[in-house]
Amino acid sequence: MLPRILRLLGHILRAVLTTALVLPWCSRARRRQLICHWSRTLLRHLRLTVQVQGAWPDGPGPYLLTSNHISWVDIFVIHSVHPVRFVSKSEVRHWPVFGWLAAQTGTLFLSRSSRRQTLEIGKAMIQVLQAGDDLGFFPESTTSDGTTILPFKTALLQSPLDCQATLLPVALRYSAPQGHEESAYPFIGNMTFTESLVRILKSPPSQVTLSLGTPLRATELGTDRRQLALQLHTLTQRLRESM
Repeated sequence: MLPRILRLLGHILRAVLTTALVLPWCSRARRRQLICHWSRTLLRHLRLTVQVQGAWPDGPGPYLLTSNHISWVDIFVIHSVHPVRFVSKSEVRHWPVFGWLAAQTGTLFLSRSSRRQTLEIGKAMIQVLQAGDDLGFFPESTTSDGTTILPFKTALLQSPLDCQATLLPVALRYSAPQGHEESAYPFIGNMTFTESLVRILKSPPSQVTLSLGTPLRATELGTDRRQLALQLHTLTQRLRESM
């Protein structure tokens, strides 16, 4: 496993240098290209193959992507298809290296214990979309073991209604390797980032399926946050079941 760790560390170092020295001067398209390429290479180092169902929309966007949430790797799986900015829990900011990379690539950090910050993040989400950037978040607000989709929280769903955002529902599903009962990728319970990474590096090659839905205006799915959360959950569940 040592050679894999060394290759991974080298890849992370390249990400740090690229983020610090190149990304600040890039166009939006070039940034997406670099993040996409880095994410695909990261997944190869993790020996995770991505199977994509559907295609990224042809329209100009911007899109507000929503997805079920299983692992910290989810973000890089999505980035490997089409990079977006993310809303993430504030704890991620303090993860070694990856927290810094997330901050430098435009992640919005949310403290779930602060109602005031939730309102501020909602305003920031609208600003990101109005600036033309695609944005993603996980309405479950936590990770699951991947066998089911938890109820969608309503806290961040007022913003897409207010700005009539175009939503892009997607679903993720990690497959257990042949001969194994479960995937190594779910990031649940009291597991630390380091524990999760070591578990993944020790695991055999794996596969994740990313199913892309059809873009829809938020106001087509509901007139209030509760209705929107239920409709999005139903669409995500259907995408997962289609895998």
